[in-house]
Amino acid sequence: VRGQVIGLKPQLYVESARSIGARDDQIMLRHIFPNLVGSLIVVSVLEMGGVLMLLAELGYLDVFLGGGFAAMIGEGPRMTPIIVHFSDVPEWAALIANVRTWWRSYPWMAFYPGIAFFLSIMAFNLLGEGLRRFLDESQANLSRIFNRYTFMGGVSIVVALSLVLRSNAPLGVYHSEGLKFDQQRVMQDIQALASPEFQGRETGTPGAEKAADYIAKRMSEIGLLPAGQKNTFLQNLVDPRYHLAGLPELTTLNGNGQQVGSLVYRQDYAEIGQALLFGDAQAPVMGLAFGPPPDSTSSDPYGLRNSLAEGRVVIVHAADLGKVNVGVVAGILVIADDNYSLERRDVYPYQPFYYGYSVTKPAILISPALADKLLVSAGSSLAQFNQIASNLGVGQYALTGEGESVRMSIPVYEKDDLSENYINVLGFIPGEAAEVGSGLDQQVIIVSAYYDGLGVGPDGTLYPGANDNASGVAMMLELARLLKESPYKPDKTIMFVAWAGGERREGLSVVNIMNAKTGFNLLTVEAVIELSGVGAGSGSSVALGEDSSYRLVKLYQSAASRYNVATTTRGRSPHYGHEARPGFGQRSALTLSVSWDGSDQDVHTPRDAPEIIDPNKLKEIGRSTYLTLLILARETEY
Repeated sequence: VRGQVIGLKPQLYVESARSIGARDDQIMLRHIFPNLVGSLIVVSVLEMGGVLMLLAELGYLDVFLGGGFAAMIGEGPRMTPIIVHFSDVPEWAALIANVRTWWRSYPWMAFYPGIAFFLSIMAFNLLGEGLRRFLDESQANLSRIFNRYTFMGGVSIVVALSLVLRSNAPLGVYHSEGLKFDQQRVMQDIQALASPEFQGRETGTPGAEKAADYIAKRMSEIGLLPAGQKNTFLQNLVDPRYHLAGLPELTTLNGNGQQVGSLVYRQDYAEIGQALLFGDAQAPVMGLAFGPPPDSTSSDPYGLRNSLAEGRVVIVHAADLGKVNVGVVAGILVIADDNYSLERRDVYPYQPFYYGYSVTKPAILISPALADKLLVSAGSSLAQFNQIASNLGVGQYALTGEGESVRMSIPVYEKDDLSENYINVLGFIPGEAAEVGSGLDQQVIIVSAYYDGLGVGPDGTLYPGANDNASGVAMMLELARLLKESPYKPDKTIMFVAWAGGERREGLSVVNIMNAKTGFNLLTVEAVIELSGVGAGSGSSVALGEDSSYRLVKLYQSAASRYNVATTTRGRSPHYGHEARPGFGQRSALTLSVSWDGSDQDVHTPRDAPEIIDPNKLKEIGRSTYLTLLILARETEY
């Protein structure tokens, strides 16, 4: 190539060089040009030109080299970092890339970084030529310097330095503390909270009040300071919610309105614990299938009003429940699937009343066999109904004929005397940074777990809620004990919160709990760790929820790797597919949601008992969480 540059064919260039006495390994442009510098200038100019051409081509593709540096200034949902790129810094590639904005007015702006590129390339070429000359003239044997022994020695030095740096890092310093996590203590608290004594811990019931008292007693035994109202561990919030008042009923009727046959609760049908889906209805059934939802903000996007579905009890797929205009139909029968199981029990969540107006209609989950029977009476079948639904376009719906009538009833009650309490249990460890005046004690790390459960069903079935979420509360208490007894005292204030409302699909309200104790609302909540379903699951790794902070996820993954614990950000938490609404007030603190992957397997069923808890899973997730908590409690950079 260099021969072609100076106008000579490569072979002619080689012969000319040999004629003046150059060895084959010394054939260079310096034998053609008057001196070495001249040849290197040509090479440097060509190489710089190649760099500039590459920058121009990438710029044409809207890809600009350089760009200065990037900084993470925040975090969005689903662990997405918010990164800002700064390109207005004196960095050569950035300066050349930024000329695209000014090339017509100030074309010379590219000269200065271009000259810098030229000088640096020239310097590297001179260094390379000098090194080559030194090796030629000194006859140095590189194999004596670079061989397998020196290679192994270098690798050993790198490994040793890595181990030293790793052991001196905060994760290494606190590593031994994580080994103190005692899963047997956690098991004892799980067994206590899941026992029949607490009646399933449904909010607004005596069982929940007993559970709150038990947790407060355990916090006192550990040595936490009370962070509730009136210098207690308890915070009482008046929040009445709907409760199932009796056994839901579903019967099929003949033409005379008389009952035909009998249906079995939890085998043929069950209630659906969603907002405002209760009440009474009696009407003929009709299959209602939906296509993909249209792009519409209308309250009736499919146009069901004034259709044949009006005043009927419609049969729909579980995925289409949210598409039904509740104000049009008399009731809803939902075909059970993997997400809506007849075994699953849900309690009714909070539902705000908009402008004083709300509509309640009964919705009952039915087995596929019962759905097929009712659809046959409407001139169709479950197979035909599924086929019809698969062929519908966007915004379309289809109705079957009218079938036999059904009577459905879901009785509920709500206390109207404002005597039903949500009880949060709050304790804290004060930060010790106040002694050195750093102000870190004004920062708060919250470790939280909802303790409420599903209570006792209308048929007398107890729902222990061992994994969901006695396990999260028990692990929180063990973390509190470890931190209280640790020689590494927290610099920041650590709050431990067992809160009510998780099973009613409500989120933790940081605003409410920070207002419980006088003066705490002036503190700054830095991070919130939420524990749920940490004792069992079908997966093989720790699940970090999609609402978690990207920054805290990276920290937790680093901590878990110290104990060879696998993590995933695409796991299934206890309420997978049944997401909760945000708590009252905006949460500006970083969040870390920790569960065991596949912990939704047995939740909301009677099988969620202490027998399914795996002590090894408790140990793995407990150690990783405790190490993460120590970093958050004592470090400013993580």
